[in-house]
Amino acid sequence: MKIIHLEVEDSSYQAILNFIKLLPENRCRVLDDEILSVEEQQHVKNCLSQIKQGNYSDFDDFDTIKSEL
Repeated sequence: MKIIHLEVEDSSYQAILNFIKLLPENRCRVLDDEILSVEEQQHVKNCLSQIKQGNYSDFDDFDTIKSEL
């Protein structure tokens, strides 16, 4: 599975969360920090740090993935 970090306005948050919860749990789930292991939390932090620095080298190219869908 892939992880998506999504920042949304407060007014949109609940509607987006409700939509995500409609999706099959084995295909998509909301990860709270409380259920992530320390290693998983560190991995997310490392990914966010790379993104902030403009480094996307560890991430898949969407154009490549889109062609496989």
